[in-house]
Amino acid sequence: MVKLSFGISKFGAGVVFALLIRVASATPIVLRYPYISFSSQPSAPVHGITPSLLLQQLNELKNSGYTFVRAESLPLGKKSQTNKTVIVCFDATNPLFMKEVLPILHVLHVPAVVGVIGHRVGAYDKPNLSWAELRTLAKDPSISLAIEGDQLDIPLPGDPQGDLQPAATTRAWLGNQAGYEREKVYRARVTADLQRSELRFEQHLGMRAHLILWPNGKFNDVCTQIAAGLGITSSLGQQGWLDAQGRPVMSLLVIDKGISPWALVHDMAAKSQQMQHQPVRLMHVNLDYVYDKRPAQETDNLKKLLKRIRQSDVNTVYLQAFADPDGNGAADAVYFPNRHLPVRQDLFNHVAWSIKKYTHVRHVYAWMPLLAWQLPSHDEAAKDVVVTLPNKPNYVSTGYPRLSPFSLSARAVIRDIYVDLSHHAHFNGILFHDDITLSDYEDDSSFARATYLSWGLPGTVAEIRLHPELMPMWTLLKTDTLDNLALDMARIVRGDHPGLLTARNLYAQVVLHRKSEEWYSQSLESSLARFDYTAIEAMPYMEQAHDHTVFYRDLFDRVRSYPQGLLKTIFELQAKDWRQNGDPIPSTVLASTVCMLYSWGVLNVGYIPDDPFRNSPDLEVLRPALDHQCIIQSQGNHG
Repeated sequence: MVKLSFGISKFGAGVVFALLIRVASATPIVLRYPYISFSSQPSAPVHGITPSLLLQQLNELKNSGYTFVRAESLPLGKKSQTNKTVIVCFDATNPLFMKEVLPILHVLHVPAVVGVIGHRVGAYDKPNLSWAELRTLAKDPSISLAIEGDQLDIPLPGDPQGDLQPAATTRAWLGNQAGYEREKVYRARVTADLQRSELRFEQHLGMRAHLILWPNGKFNDVCTQIAAGLGITSSLGQQGWLDAQGRPVMSLLVIDKGISPWALVHDMAAKSQQMQHQPVRLMHVNLDYVYDKRPAQETDNLKKLLKRIRQSDVNTVYLQAFADPDGNGAADAVYFPNRHLPVRQDLFNHVAWSIKKYTHVRHVYAWMPLLAWQLPSHDEAAKDVVVTLPNKPNYVSTGYPRLSPFSLSARAVIRDIYVDLSHHAHFNGILFHDDITLSDYEDDSSFARATYLSWGLPGTVAEIRLHPELMPMWTLLKTDTLDNLALDMARIVRGDHPGLLTARNLYAQVVLHRKSEEWYSQSLESSLARFDYTAIEAMPYMEQAHDHTVFYRDLFDRVRSYPQGLLKTIFELQAKDWRQNGDPIPSTVLASTVCMLYSWGVLNVGYIPDDPFRNSPDLEVLRPALDHQCIIQSQGNHG
């Protein structure tokens, strides 16, 4: 399997954006050109590329052995015989396409897909091809025409803050009185838009469309289902080329800035042959630091956060989506509209969108509990909680009130919360909190007991504990139950966010001591196999480790013993000492730790939390370390 990720070529100033997606090594590549600039300037513009650069790129690809094919000529869903098959796509095009781009395609014998946005055709203020020109292209054997919707290119308000977001995937904010667009209305709007687009296509071109290019690449399962119902058999979005069921069958490169032909060939070869991994540099952000009842102060807080993110050079943010005002470890409220919990403020989408829009961060994850929800007392599932037996050895005491994963009512509530998050926010990853755990004295609820009996085990925790030989099976089945529930929630969210990445927190003790899997119902091996990333809480202060360097080294040695262990593990460091009233860890110590981990071969590092009000950590100290500008120093017992 190959993962494609954002890449910045070392051979040129341009940027090629390749979205993270699991594809087979022989999967064809789609080159999508959102915009062709017709500037006479020799240098590439800020957005798009010039026809002359397009000519050079396509010619270099042909010289490098790439084959360009029509979309219809390749059976979608099947592997090609080569990893050098390319389909070229152009979004709703500039009026000069016929004079500038089409001759290039003809000379090089390159077929292409051309998008059509209904409301733009024939509009004086919206540059596009005319219907007459599109009819000419429809007769061209090298051109495949695709719809891009009728008005789906026009963004809509996606939250009370007025962020304009993709029309195809946004449940529009209709104002304080009307609230959000209801799901039925949203689906009807997208359906009507695609129907209008198909009708225009058929009326003016005398043919039905079988391809769709989603504006800005944004789509979801609702979109692909509606398109399939209209006879559109495949589509192109941010995750590549999709079949009628929305399954990715081709990978994608979006070329929206100038890049040299040689750099493009190099990047395509690298992405076709091997995973090009970009190490994770992670900042864990508490949304509580942004939230404020005073709008002006909240705006100022957000500006401060965005500035820090830009200064930090991190490429990934874990953004808190829940609130725990009473500090008992369970979420009392959330920062997004939902059916079950109070909304502290509808803020998560606005901050996540702002991070993506105003910083260089590649991935924004919604940081969410799985079980640690403190539901209002009137909710029927509020009492369906994990039951813990008295535990004298006290190996594990998470302190989290949790809903029982064995309760159908609790699982339904958790599902609703994740559905509501997916409908009302734009992000591209989920971080599951460290509440995905059951100790070796949990869960003794009636729901759990019934499940244990169905597994062929004794019906109570006390009885199971009387049989040491049953403990491994019990631990494994509990671990699978927790992991499967998390992955079920990820699948639900992925319906609105194709290409969604998954990460989960893991306690350090689970990594360091095999016996701890029994104490936590967590497994490093299972986590590495089933989640995109495992964020290990590498926190020696919290663990009260005597020698911090030895603590880190033991974690490192255990992680690297697994295939892809280092590739898929994030070492998440603590920026505060919670055992000392939350005092900041010295930034020099944090930076030195990062450098030490890098020197051993750690790829992915991060820290929690970022405190913009106390400049903790000091980014002038930490950023050079994150960027591998390290001077390794002996850390002794403090690293």
